[in-house]
Amino acid sequence: MRRATLLGILTLSSLMWLAADEDAVLVLKGRGAEGHARYQGGKLEFLDVSLADQLVHLASPEKIPLRLSIKYNVLETAPVLLNSRLGTEYWRLYQYGTDGMSSLYTRENIDLSKIGEAEAGVEEATVDPRRGPPLSKGLVGIRGHYYFLVDQPSGEWLDVVSPPPFFDRPELAQKLTFTLANLSQFKVDFSAIQSTWQPGGPLRVKLTVTDADGEQFPVVNAAATVEAKQWQASLTTETDYLHVPSGWLNTSLPQGAVPRQVTAKATVSAMTPEGPRRVQVTKTFTAGEGRKTAAEMRAGPEPVKLPRNAAGVIRETRALWVSTSDLMTKESIEQVVARASEAGLNVLVPDIFVRSTFLAKSDLFPMSAGVEEGLDPLAYLIPRAHKAGLEVHPWFCVTYRDKHFRETLPGVDMIDAQGNVIALGADMHRPEYRDFVVNLMVGVARDYEVDGIHLDYIRTMGRCYCDKCRAEFQQQYGKPLTEATDDEWVAWQRQAVGDVVRRTAEGVRAVRPKAMMSAAVFSNLAGGAAQGQDPAQWARKGWIDVVIPMDYQMQTLVVRTNERQFLAALDNDAQLVTGLSLYMRSGAKTMNRPADLVKEQIRLVRGMGIHGYCLFVYGYLGDEIIKMLKADINQERAVPYFR
Repeated sequence: MRRATLLGILTLSSLMWLAADEDAVLVLKGRGAEGHARYQGGKLEFLDVSLADQLVHLASPEKIPLRLSIKYNVLETAPVLLNSRLGTEYWRLYQYGTDGMSSLYTRENIDLSKIGEAEAGVEEATVDPRRGPPLSKGLVGIRGHYYFLVDQPSGEWLDVVSPPPFFDRPELAQKLTFTLANLSQFKVDFSAIQSTWQPGGPLRVKLTVTDADGEQFPVVNAAATVEAKQWQASLTTETDYLHVPSGWLNTSLPQGAVPRQVTAKATVSAMTPEGPRRVQVTKTFTAGEGRKTAAEMRAGPEPVKLPRNAAGVIRETRALWVSTSDLMTKESIEQVVARASEAGLNVLVPDIFVRSTFLAKSDLFPMSAGVEEGLDPLAYLIPRAHKAGLEVHPWFCVTYRDKHFRETLPGVDMIDAQGNVIALGADMHRPEYRDFVVNLMVGVARDYEVDGIHLDYIRTMGRCYCDKCRAEFQQQYGKPLTEATDDEWVAWQRQAVGDVVRRTAEGVRAVRPKAMMSAAVFSNLAGGAAQGQDPAQWARKGWIDVVIPMDYQMQTLVVRTNERQFLAALDNDAQLVTGLSLYMRSGAKTMNRPADLVKEQIRLVRGMGIHGYCLFVYGYLGDEIIKMLKADINQERAVPYFR
C-alpha cells in the first residue's frame, strides 16, 4: 500500500469516528463502585483534548508535569465535578518503546455546574504503580480513559461513570503522543531525511531530542514544515494502522521539478525543570540524501496472507456469540443465520444457558417459558446454520446463576465474607452443582448435532465463605479459609473449576468425538487465576481445544498486550482465538462500535499470527459492520482453523 493511500485510510477512520452517534456525549449515570449509592444527573459533550508540549521532563518514574487541556460543553447541569484523581479512574498511557500501558491520575475538575462550553486543565499527572509499569523515557501516548470519578466540590466522591468513546478516537491518540526525556539539558535537531526524490514522491524527516543523559528519542506532533524557494508543505506525524508513530514527520514532494535543496523547520514546546520553553529548529538537506524506494518507506506491515487447506480454502475461525434474546423465535433465529452468513462468519456460539434461562430440551432443567410456542431453539438453529456453512457451539454460562435457578437446586448459594448471599453465581465447590452442570452440557452434546461446547463463566464468580467451603478448606489446608493466602485461593479455586472442565470434555468427547471444546476466559491471566481459571493448563491437558480471551478493550494496543500473554502461555498458538467486542459504552449507554475499529482489531489479531476471532455480541452486529466484514475482512469464505 502506498503511504498516501494509508494516510487517506487513517483520515477516513477519523471521519467514521466523528460520525458515530453521540460518541462524545456523556450522560452521568454511575456504576455503583464499591457499594456506594449510584449517582445520576448531568450531561456534557466532550469537544477536544490537547497537550501543550511535545517534550516533557521525566524527573521521576511516578510523576510528570503534564499540561493537558479538556474542552467540553455542559448540556445539563449538575453540582458535581469529573476527575481522574484516584482508584479506577485514570488515563491510559502507552509506552511505545516498552509496549507497556501505564495509568495516569489527574485532577482535572470538569465542572458541570454551568451550561455552556468550558475548559479544564491539569499541570501534572501521577502514575499508579499497581496498574502498569512506571514511566520510562521515549515516546508515549495517552490512549483512552478508564472511568471518571463523579466528585463533589468538597472532594467527597460519589460514584464512577464510564467515559464516552470520544477518548478512544484515533485522531486523539495521534494528538496526545509526546516524548519523555531528561530535559535538564537537551538539544533538538533534524537527524535524518528519507525520500524517493521523485516528483510527488514521499519525503520524511526525523526530529529528535538528545537529552542530558546522551540518549536520543524521536519528537512528534511539532509544528513543522519543509520548503524550497516557492514551495512549502506541512510535515505531519507518520503513524501505522494502529496509530503508532513511526518517529518520522512526512509529506510529499511537489509534482513538478524536485528541489535541489529542502529546508525543514520546526517549533517544539518543551516542559523543562525550569518551566515551559519553545525551541526553533532548522536544517537544510540536499536532494539525494537518504534516498529510499517507496516500498522501503511504507508505514505499517504487509497484508497478512491467511493459511489455506489442501483445497485452497482459507482456514480462519470467525465466530459470533449470540445472546438468548436473539434465539427465542424462529424468525429471530433465521435472521441470526442470515446476517452471520452475510458477514462471512463460520461459527455461531448461541447462549443456551444463563441465569435461569435454558434454550434446549433436557430432563435436568426445563426450557424457558419465553420461547415461541412449540419451538426448540437449538434444534431449529443447528440444521439452518449447517446449511449456511456455520458451525454451532452451544454456549453455557457455567456459574452465572440467579436466585430463581438456585431455588430449583438449593444449597449452592455463594456466601460472602460478611455472611450475605451473593446475588449471582453458584458455588463451584459443591459436588452436586458440578455434577448437575456437567451432566447438562454432556446431555446437550449427546442429544443435539452440535459442533462443539462453549464454556463461559467458567470460574467461581468470586470467593465463597459458606460453612461447607470453610469446612472443606480447613480439612484440605489445615487452616481457616479466612487465613488463606492468595496463592492458596488460586489453587483451591482451580480444583473445582478444573474438575468441571475435565469431566465436561471427557463426557462430550465420549458422545460426540468430533466436537470441539472452547472456553471464554478473562483477558488478564492473573485475574482469571483468582477465580480458578487455568486456560494454558486446560489446553495442555487436552481438555480445551480453543481458548478465547474476552479482550473487549477499546484500545487496540491493550488488546495486543493482552494477547501476547496468551501467545506466551499457550504451547500451541493454534489454540488461541481472540474475543473482540462489537459494542462500546458511554455512561450507562451502549452503542455499536465504529466498523473501522472492529476492522483494526481483526487486522491486529491476524498480524499477530492468531488464527481467529470471536465477536461479542450479535445484537451489535450492525449493518455497517456487516458491510465492512463482507467487503474488507472476509471477502473469501473460510473454514474454522481447527478444522
